[in-house]
Amino acid sequence: MSDKWNPGAVLDGLTQMAPLLRKELLEAWRDRRALLMAICFSLMFPAALAGGTIFMVKKQSEDVTRLALIGAERAPLIGEQLQSSGLDVESLADGDPRDLLAADYDLVLEITDDFAQRYQDFRAPRLYLYVNSSDTGSGRAQRELQERLGALQQMIVTQRLSARGVAPQLLAPWRLETRDVSTPSSRGALILATVPGLLIMTLFIACLATAVDSSAGERERLSLEPLLVQPLAGWQIITAKTLAVASLGWLGSLLAISALVLLMPVMPLAEFGIQQATTLAGVVAMGLVLLPLALLVAVVQILLALRSQSFKDAQTQLSILQIAPVVLLMVLDMAQIKLADSWQLLPLIGQQQWLKGLLVGDWVSPVWMLAGSAVTLALVVLAIMVGARALQRESLLSAS
Repeated sequence: MSDKWNPGAVLDGLTQMAPLLRKELLEAWRDRRALLMAICFSLMFPAALAGGTIFMVKKQSEDVTRLALIGAERAPLIGEQLQSSGLDVESLADGDPRDLLAADYDLVLEITDDFAQRYQDFRAPRLYLYVNSSDTGSGRAQRELQERLGALQQMIVTQRLSARGVAPQLLAPWRLETRDVSTPSSRGALILATVPGLLIMTLFIACLATAVDSSAGERERLSLEPLLVQPLAGWQIITAKTLAVASLGWLGSLLAISALVLLMPVMPLAEFGIQQATTLAGVVAMGLVLLPLALLVAVVQILLALRSQSFKDAQTQLSILQIAPVVLLMVLDMAQIKLADSWQLLPLIGQQQWLKGLLVGDWVSPVWMLAGSAVTLALVVLAIMVGARALQRESLLSAS
């Protein structure tokens, strides 16, 4: 069995490899367990993402802060100004703040007995705000109430100054106005930050079962040795297995992309100020971007499975090793770390950046996409050559 890499004979070798490729594809696509795993995860995470955004918007729209206002008759203006659609104010004559917070109230605001007298004497009467910091929603409710009380306080200060002939502008040397210049694509990048990492994880998971079965599984079933004695070069065997495994992984990623794009109209992205910018050309580009990565993931998983001691050992190692790079990508994306353009040449990082841009309709450099994909394909060829040399070792068949 010759393993010399002759570029002039590659076409003939691929033609000779066709029967083996057909066999590997049939075995891969007939494995119902692997196919079901690829399809289920590919459809699961887009559905979970859509359900999560719908639940988030529904919770925000239905989340009303309940405020117990003790002593509202001492300051009727405060009770009137605080009433709004997002704040349910209930006036109470008295009550224990701890008991009220335990009785489904988010906040308790107490107006002291001497409020009216101190207010008339310009002695800054006190308001006591009781919160339960162990409640996860108390922080948001407290900020909302403080903002409204601050606006009311500013209005009263302005009225007092105007009544005394003092221009309120004297106490404000400047006025700060915040203007949001973000685009729908940049806001979408924040909401959909984890999607590129999940798409890449889908590719890993869809390839896993088939990669282990076509390498360590065949070795345990004693069907790898008859394959090695066939008049085929080692690179032909590794290439055929890589194409078969990558086809299943690529299918999983394509299903995930399609499901995500189809569910985008259902997702309440408009509530976050996001416009659906993904086009058909963007979907096609995302699929093409993942194709070289699918080949690289497939061949690396096959090589790692061949080095394992058993079928179960291969499953365990690949399950652990495939999580690390995906988690790293998701951390980089959520942390919004700015990377130089040259980082796009690295596999995984480049695909992550391109997917993020294509997903929200942002511009992606075709030059960097082609260069990064070329680097990924070069690594695929290198891995196939390493695998071809590994098939020559007699210890490969004796691993147990």
